[in-house]
Amino acid sequence: MFGVWISEMERIWKSKSMLILYLIFILLLAANVWGGVLNGSGSLRFGAGRIELNNLNMPWFMMDGISLVLTLVVLPVIYVNQLSGEIHSGAYRLYVLRPFTRFQIWFSKLLALASTTVILIAFTFIFSMAAAWLLFPQADAMTLYGSNASVNVTKAIFYSFNFFGLFTLACLAKLMFCSVICLFISRPLVSFVAIFVLSLLIYRIAIDLVILSDPFQKILLALRPEGYSPFWIYSLGTLIICGLISFVKWQRKMV
Repeated sequence: MFGVWISEMERIWKSKSMLILYLIFILLLAANVWGGVLNGSGSLRFGAGRIELNNLNMPWFMMDGISLVLTLVVLPVIYVNQLSGEIHSGAYRLYVLRPFTRFQIWFSKLLALASTTVILIAFTFIFSMAAAWLLFPQADAMTLYGSNASVNVTKAIFYSFNFFGLFTLACLAKLMFCSVICLFISRPLVSFVAIFVLSLLIYRIAIDLVILSDPFQKILLALRPEGYSPFWIYSLGTLIICGLISFVKWQRKMV
């Protein structure tokens, strides 16, 4: 099965359309950082007033916009291209002829997409941390979101690391959500539009399902000392429930 995973990773990273998407995303990251350098401060979409940017708060502050772009556009495009695209083209019929079970094939595809998600988020973290320490004023303390207390440099770095870790969890939940939609709607463009619209509307069923479209504030709430249990309930719940539906639907899909 390791060979199948390698094959899926190569398919994701050697695609010209995906390479263009990755380049566009890097340019967006660079533009976001440069905008922060020029402005020197910024306001969160969810309150907390205007804050002066420095090397400690910039890595997670920039995700106010970047997390929205990743969750609503960049990652769904990758998921749809690799799932709906191959189902619609009929390429998946060749996969099931391999000497692997259906479970192994689908698991390898989702694992490759999960790995790609982790790589993109890890790159974003490293990029933002490097830019923060090279381009922004140096600070020795930072005030956390929703708190008046300041933390030292070590805790501030750990805070940013935790933010990206929780964002990864939210994105993996989005992957499982997308895998379900892609199995029911095989046309890539229609599938992407359905994912986009449902991600914006589904939080009306439960407000905390907003993590499927805009997880930024919910992550900040989960990082508070008192925590925010709904983030864990809905992110892990979506990951597990959609994962089960995805695998069951794949097992029953006609060749």
